[in-house]
Amino acid sequence: MEFFGKLVKSTIQKAVQSVNRTSTDVFDSLCEELYQLEQRYYDRDRDAADQIRILEIEAGLMRMFQMLVTNWDDADKQRGAGQGLGSVVRDLEVAFKKAMNDVRIAAREEVIVVAISKLELKHMCSSPQVEAAYEYVASNYSLRSHDFLSNYDNWYNFFNCLRIIVWRQIDLLSHICPQFGTMYDMLECLGTYVEKMRYSCPNLQIKLRTHFGGALVRTAHFSYLCWIHRMHEDKKRQMIIMLSDLLKAFKPNTPQVTELCIKLTSDHCSCHSEPYAYVYLVEKFIGFLIPKECSRLQTFCKRLKDLVFFARSIYVSDLYRADDVKLTLMEIKATIIELGSFGYSVHDREETWDTDPAFFRLVEKMELLRVEVFLIRLLNQKGSLKFLERQIDSFHNELEYFRDYQRNAPVAKTKVPKLIWLHIRPVAGEAGSVYRSFLAKSITEDKFTDELLKLLEKIKLLKTEVLFEELLSRHPSLTDNVKRQINSLGHWLVVSRTYLMGPLEENEKSILTQVESVARDAACFYYSLLENEITEETMREFSHLLPELVDKMKVVNAEIKEIYLPHRRSLRSNFPKMEGLGSIDFFLVDLLEQLKSKAGSVLSVKHKFHVVHREIKFLRSFLTNIEEKYDKHQDLKSVASSIVQVTLEAEYLIDSFVAGDSLRWYHPLWLSDLVEDLKLIKLQARKTCKNAHGINIHNVPTASTMVSSQAEIRKIDEVVIDLADEKKLFIDRLIAGSGKLGVFSVVGMAGLGKTTLARRVYDDPSVTDHFHVQAWCCISQTYQKRELLLQILRNIVELTDDVLEMSDEDLVMKLYQCLKSYRYLVVMDDMWSIEAWNDFKISFPNDNNGSRILITTRHSDVAAEVQVDGTPHPLRLLSDDESWELLQKKLFDTKECPIELMVVGKQIAESCKGLPLAVVAIAGLLEKTDMIPDRWKQVSESICSQIADDPERRCMDILELSYRYLPNYLKPCFLYIAVFLEDKDIPVRKLAWLWRAEGFITDSGVESIEDIAEGYLRNLIGRSLVMPSKRRSRGGMKTCRVHDMLRTLCIRKSEEENLLQFQNGYDELFDSSHEDIDYGVDPNYIYPKNTIKYQKRRLSIFSKRHHFTMSRPSGPFVRTLLYSATSDMYPRCPYDISFIFDNFELLRVLDLECINMGNSFPTGVLVLVGLRFLALCGDIDSIPASINYLRNLETLLVKGLKGTENIMRRLLKLRKMRCLFSELPDDTGKCNQFPILNFLTELESLNVLYSGRIALSCNFDFPLNLRKLTVSKFRLPWDCISEIGRLPNLEVLKLLSKAFEGKVWEMKEGEFLKLKFLKLDSLNIAEWNACSDHLPQLVHLILRSCRELKEVPSGFGDSSTLEMIEVQFCTSSLVESVRQLQQEQLDMGNELKVIVDRSDLDF
Repeated sequence: MEFFGKLVKSTIQKAVQSVNRTSTDVFDSLCEELYQLEQRYYDRDRDAADQIRILEIEAGLMRMFQMLVTNWDDADKQRGAGQGLGSVVRDLEVAFKKAMNDVRIAAREEVIVVAISKLELKHMCSSPQVEAAYEYVASNYSLRSHDFLSNYDNWYNFFNCLRIIVWRQIDLLSHICPQFGTMYDMLECLGTYVEKMRYSCPNLQIKLRTHFGGALVRTAHFSYLCWIHRMHEDKKRQMIIMLSDLLKAFKPNTPQVTELCIKLTSDHCSCHSEPYAYVYLVEKFIGFLIPKECSRLQTFCKRLKDLVFFARSIYVSDLYRADDVKLTLMEIKATIIELGSFGYSVHDREETWDTDPAFFRLVEKMELLRVEVFLIRLLNQKGSLKFLERQIDSFHNELEYFRDYQRNAPVAKTKVPKLIWLHIRPVAGEAGSVYRSFLAKSITEDKFTDELLKLLEKIKLLKTEVLFEELLSRHPSLTDNVKRQINSLGHWLVVSRTYLMGPLEENEKSILTQVESVARDAACFYYSLLENEITEETMREFSHLLPELVDKMKVVNAEIKEIYLPHRRSLRSNFPKMEGLGSIDFFLVDLLEQLKSKAGSVLSVKHKFHVVHREIKFLRSFLTNIEEKYDKHQDLKSVASSIVQVTLEAEYLIDSFVAGDSLRWYHPLWLSDLVEDLKLIKLQARKTCKNAHGINIHNVPTASTMVSSQAEIRKIDEVVIDLADEKKLFIDRLIAGSGKLGVFSVVGMAGLGKTTLARRVYDDPSVTDHFHVQAWCCISQTYQKRELLLQILRNIVELTDDVLEMSDEDLVMKLYQCLKSYRYLVVMDDMWSIEAWNDFKISFPNDNNGSRILITTRHSDVAAEVQVDGTPHPLRLLSDDESWELLQKKLFDTKECPIELMVVGKQIAESCKGLPLAVVAIAGLLEKTDMIPDRWKQVSESICSQIADDPERRCMDILELSYRYLPNYLKPCFLYIAVFLEDKDIPVRKLAWLWRAEGFITDSGVESIEDIAEGYLRNLIGRSLVMPSKRRSRGGMKTCRVHDMLRTLCIRKSEEENLLQFQNGYDELFDSSHEDIDYGVDPNYIYPKNTIKYQKRRLSIFSKRHHFTMSRPSGPFVRTLLYSATSDMYPRCPYDISFIFDNFELLRVLDLECINMGNSFPTGVLVLVGLRFLALCGDIDSIPASINYLRNLETLLVKGLKGTENIMRRLLKLRKMRCLFSELPDDTGKCNQFPILNFLTELESLNVLYSGRIALSCNFDFPLNLRKLTVSKFRLPWDCISEIGRLPNLEVLKLLSKAFEGKVWEMKEGEFLKLKFLKLDSLNIAEWNACSDHLPQLVHLILRSCRELKEVPSGFGDSSTLEMIEVQFCTSSLVESVRQLQQEQLDMGNELKVIVDRSDLDF
């Protein structure tokens, strides 16, 4: 109260001194006296003081009104609301005097109340006329009443009177208008600003007071209305709306007023010599716009100040040409106006205004403006490096604010603001680099200008995009046609902006000029809309302008597309023409992760990522629906190919955006085009699917027909070419004859059976009994001398460390010594050149004891040079009868060929021209087709019409025909086999894991990945394209092989289809001084700066280890890197392979199993977050916990890994694990101790296989969260299964391959309470005692190869949850019990599905 008293007293005293004091003399005196009276009653009678305050407010209201009326001219007083106002004011003066006299002499509160009530009544009677007069003067700015406020004294008196009244009304009127206090704050802010401008240019400050004088009059009017209607609740909404509109007038809300305020700062500094004057005044202007003292706003205010400084510099300096900065100045004014439009929110005491999405949009637009100003200054101030550094420091500091603000800002619907951070962040660096180059005179001034203009234009285009979005959001009534054109224009602007990311050629600068013209026209028109009232006429004018702008941009973008399309075509040419459907699934999973990401590099295009994900997800489901049909229908096949190709494109693009540093200017444009392509393919897919609906496709392999039985594999293995005469001839030559060293050779084209004959001779008992030492080596077209020496020695002696460390010369001598004095037989298979023989013949001693060398080769000249004492033996072709006999054996085993197939079958056999491999391949093809004459005739016609006469070419053509008949899902699987070394066994499990990681196998949810892969492999074996090599001791394939010709076919077709790229060595890069020995890389070696860059999706490298690491290849978009050393011995020396993690950032598959990495895990691999398959090698004793970052990793192979539980403790977030468990001793020395795994609390799926002696009874220690468990080969008694049964969350259990042994399984209650899926495979169980209560939630039961089990538990007939039972390779009695169970379920009203594989029911 003391502060307010001083304020009132000071105001009244100044009013008395005013030149117009006589006009308000009565009310001035009343106000002063009423205030003193209120003070007197305040402590002794609060109610009386409150009544006096009411009287004081009304006196103040009339005092302001009298000030307005006094300054009306006679004309105003005689018309409308001005008539009779003089008498009204005089009557009110009399009434106030009377009430004041009554109050002076009042002794009690009641008398004061009566006196004030009389005055109130008088006041209310006159209020309609006063209200009308206020309305009139507040809405007519031409009245002379506004001119009087242009005088500083009049302004000051009226302003202070108004301020006092508003202050006094806050408590009394807050119920009707809660923002009354905010209005007072804004009034104070306005008064302070006008006061600070008092000594600026007289003309400009008069204009300023005149403009804001209108706001004061409107405030006085509002204050009066609130007072007289304070008791009327129905007026509350009207008052709130009126205040919201009024508060906008307290800030610069038009371009003219904003320009006036900016000019005031510039004129002030030109009138004063003090250097700080303009800085001071600009700060006061900023304080007027944002009066808050808030740390969050310090940088924001600094940014605003920077814009104002730039705007005022346009008026006071001729540094900038008006035309160049006209649009920028318009934007600065528009920004200030928009800030002013927030009205009371800036003054809101709750401080929530800066979380408003609209304010956030304003912050972003200001950021773009600031970047533009930064670039304009660089262009116009080619000064010192100090200037640049100061500018860049300021730029970066404020970017940090913007980034922090953006993180905390509310989520907005618009996508454009997300672009801003992405595009402004690199501007300072790019501009700084150009500026430094210019100052260093390394670029010309023209180049400097061109580069900065390009940056500037990019920012302007981005701003124009923002403007178009605002135009659409602020004017929803725009016609659909206008909206479409605006959206079209916005799209083309995006294309142009992305184009400016790349370097411009001289002939492309016209594009920049055209783009700049369109952006400038659009922005100018938009800001002209802001400066003028938006009417139907202005919008009509805009709608006429739009088509012209759109047409211009179409021309520009056509030129841009012509520049970008060659890049797209070039990159697409590297994509595979075929791909597994699993790769689409992987991509969708990875893309979903990116949609959850907040990485800045993808913010600008995340909305398009969503579209890509949605469309490809639909297309993937489409492929699932047609999977069994498109092999036989070209239109479906074409659509499927398009889907795969567009998915590969999408993956490439999205990886480009995620990587960031590999982003090119055309990638956003490409992504936009890709989205449109996806939509077109979707339409095509729907149309094709509709046309193909209901078609019946035959002969397409399904999951159930892909798997060949083990019996079939044995049949394949046993059907060989019967060349008994040839075999006997060679055995006689090897055993008989003279005692001197004999060299014999078999010559023949590929596929004729040379290796088969040599192997049969080599393994014959008469040969093994005759020779003391036997050795076999495969030479092939490219061989390594050292590798072959070790290969031969491996058959003779143990390869100790001493042997492995020998030089090549020592190995030659070692082999000689090992063969000396022994009768030996060495087979050298597939020799291609005489050099191979020359490298080895010195190692073969001639002791005249009957030793022999047997060589197979395709080249007769090589055989002639090797076998100097005799004639090479040419292996004959099969006769037509032998060909037909072999074909029948392959197809029908011991059965007879159907009569109707005999004629065409013989024709097919004859067309193979005696080539065994061709016969076998054709047999594999025929086996997968219908056994009907028409189908066989089609194959016969294909052979006759497409296959060459040259025997070797004919064989290759037949093999290719077999490939063409493969179903699509098998083609990439077959071609992928070429990544393994020639003439080497291929590990089947590793092949399966690789197929899965490549996406060639999709997870069906029914079979394991290994089972599906084995099915695929059996299919290929059944087609005679792959040969089984080694078997596992307990059944199944361990390794497989492919014939050389088939591998050659795989390589050729892989390269044709872009599926794989092969690199066979780097010998041309290194001289012969780099020995082929595993001694590592010379530490002084200087690595090349320019490395070989690979472009294909998958890369398979065969080379020497040190050549590979020394060449340091790269492949920015390679997804698969498979390295194979030309020497398959264990890599002894560690190599530095860190370059891989920098040069191949997008790898999904990485196989470095042939390179020793030392004793520490290569942590660089952790940056390859997309890895699904990883194979390493080394004496690694630990795996870092950070391997959890590789969330997609499914297969981790580490050759030489040491340790057990300590490694598992690094994988705490592991969810799925497959491991091989060997014997572990405990503290007492006992073995077979199962490792502790309960710390893997997030593990949900575990597949554990035991390798060792028969396991002792052990305590399993599984994680309680386990949902899926597969156990194999533990051979434990059934009593131990209770520990598994007590797992509380177990839903899937697979007991495979002697997981438990024993004839009886007696189930117990309280176990397996949540188990839904149970598979028993290859167990010796004979009796299974259980009821439905033991498996209360069982849904699916699989019994496979349980050959002693006679029946399923009869108690399962009462199960209410059981839905399916599958029986494979079990007894007839078991099948009968399942059928009986099915009938019991049917009698209960349940439908139990039973699937029985009848291929092996009796044993």
